[in-house]
Amino acid sequence: AILFTVSGPALPVPAIAGSDVVLDCKCSTDLPLEGVEVRWFRTRFDSLVHLYSEGRDQTGEQEEAYKHRTELFKKEFIHGNVSLKLKDVWGSDNGTYRCFIDYAGWYEEAVMDQCTLQCVLDGVRLLCESSGWFPAPEVLWLDDQGNNLTTFSNWTVREDSKGLYSVKSQIEIIHSTNKIRCLIHNEENEQEGKLHISGQLLLSLSMNIYLHFLTDEFFPKVPVNLVVSSVLLGLVTVALSFVLPYNIKQHREIKGMY
Repeated sequence: AILFTVSGPALPVPAIAGSDVVLDCKCSTDLPLEGVEVRWFRTRFDSLVHLYSEGRDQTGEQEEAYKHRTELFKKEFIHGNVSLKLKDVWGSDNGTYRCFIDYAGWYEEAVMDQCTLQCVLDGVRLLCESSGWFPAPEVLWLDDQGNNLTTFSNWTVREDSKGLYSVKSQIEIIHSTNKIRCLIHNEENEQEGKLHISGQLLLSLSMNIYLHFLTDEFFPKVPVNLVVSSVLLGLVTVALSFVLPYNIKQHREIKGMY
């Protein structure tokens, strides 16, 4: 048997959400491409992040969340480098990773108890604004679990010269979530913006919605603009990719205005 040791980084590995990160793992001996098994996993031996054996990557039993997101530097095996490249990291990737090598009748494992992948999410500010409302609307922020985040936001309502209202609300992401809902509504109408945060950059997106009034003589069709955007703070490179379906009740009953 060939005796060897396996080592990983001594410090936690930081990663910006949506970016790629390399988890270092080094074997003390040179490794061939044949006759070696390299296994990356989380808490359980069979919870495969990446498996290389029999001279190739084995994806059949790989965890679904890691498919098409992992890569080994096979040309570096000859130098004992079995580091893992993890692509498009997200909050769910946080945790401890283990690097296991089985070669020539000997096996070793690097348990990275302190090598916790840290996705940087703090400092992402979202802006949701809409105009052309009557009566004045309210704003509601929800995460993907349905938790009300409105208390963490600030918002203002303004009335224009036509008696219509505009609203603007901002919220800063303070915990890991990959979906945010901005709901703007009043007693009779509702608009909803859904944001999915990923590695693609989209600073702002907007759409026009026309509310249809039953009494056009007194209340002509008014364009209602819903704009949702992100403001990136510091060095955080998290942005928004497009998922903006909307839900709107288009009919407004106006009584006593004939």
